[in-house]
Amino acid sequence: MQTLELTETTYHRLLKRQIRKSLPPELADHPDIHDFLLAVNQAYTEYQDDLTRMELILEQSSGELFKANRELSRIAQEKTEEAALTNKRLEEVVDSISEVLVQLDRDGNFTYLNHAWESITGYPVSASLGQRFAGFLPTSESREKLVELLKNESTGKEETLRIFTADGLEKWLGISLSPYFANGEHIGFTGTLSDVTARVTAEMKLTSYTRDLERINAELDQFAYVVSHDLKAPLRAINNLSEWIEEDISHMLEGETRDQFRLLRGRVHRMENLINGILSYSRAGRIKTVKEKFLIRSLVDELCESFSTKKPLSFRIEGDAGMEIEAERIALTQILQNLISNGIKYNDKAEINITIGWKDLGSQFEFYVADNGPGISPEFHERIFVIFQTLQARDEIESTGVGLAIVKKILDEKHSSVRIETIMGEETTFLFTWPKNEAKDIEHVR
Repeated sequence: MQTLELTETTYHRLLKRQIRKSLPPELADHPDIHDFLLAVNQAYTEYQDDLTRMELILEQSSGELFKANRELSRIAQEKTEEAALTNKRLEEVVDSISEVLVQLDRDGNFTYLNHAWESITGYPVSASLGQRFAGFLPTSESREKLVELLKNESTGKEETLRIFTADGLEKWLGISLSPYFANGEHIGFTGTLSDVTARVTAEMKLTSYTRDLERINAELDQFAYVVSHDLKAPLRAINNLSEWIEEDISHMLEGETRDQFRLLRGRVHRMENLINGILSYSRAGRIKTVKEKFLIRSLVDELCESFSTKKPLSFRIEGDAGMEIEAERIALTQILQNLISNGIKYNDKAEINITIGWKDLGSQFEFYVADNGPGISPEFHERIFVIFQTLQARDEIESTGVGLAIVKKILDEKHSSVRIETIMGEETTFLFTWPKNEAKDIEHVR
């Protein structure tokens, strides 16, 4: 075995001290001991190298961990700032909402309110939190509505509640609440409150105006009835007196005088027809009837059978015979009757031809009534729908000038239109639309 010289500098100091304490002097120079001490020293040296490398690795790892921790701290700081900014923006958005975002516990106490609560009611949010919502409602009706809402734990429901602001102003809040749960347990409600004062006020005014309108219409009908009765009575008396006078002095009446008596009674009849026309015009579009479902062809057939004239009269029907309509039958009949009557009354041909047709335009129906009369000049297409307006002198053709005005008034009530197509000297066609989707179950109102 090779013997290596061991010096004090190559021994580990701690080991050297222990050897000196435990070995007798004669063994210190023994070759095996030298080898053993050399191996031990080598082990300590390698251990020291390993320890140094470990320390280096730990130092490097510590540096990396420090850098990573610093980066994580930076990221955490950024995320915290972003979260704070997001939360601030969210609060700003929530506060900018015009509706009140509200949260209540199961007993109806406020647990959350946004700034809109203060804007609408004038009550501070901080002072309102924890307070009972019912305490802000001045009427038992509103409080009862709120109680009913809080009883509902399944679906959301809406109501309108009356409230007085901090300044004593009356307002109306539209409230919508939905229950919310935690771990399957119902713990409260979330929802919105909106200022619906303008809408409620408008609805109240509309209801009031409707009542006033119904009252005025009733008074108008009563007035029209009384006036017509009072006007018709003397007219009938004049007619009867003229007939009696004519009978009493019939032996004295000759040509022109007899014609004047007939003219007098004609004027009386015209006045009576005019009164009836005014009554019909005043009621047109105001007296509603329940809608009926019927075949258009059946209505037209009934109308055609009701007309007669001294001249030959023929009707041509164009339209789907199986087409049904759900509408106010009386109003539609009145329009068609007036248009057909107009086409017959003013017809200058030896034989009168009337065409009646209808089409389905999708969202509405279109009807038309055509005649082979003299035509209507375009400059009079608007004028003829004005009450009392006629294109020919009443002495030539007896007319009140009310029929087409009634047509226009009814169609205006239906938000429908009427127009005229004409070929002068040959024909005139009245075309009008009729809505498909009228309000259902129209009440009979005056």
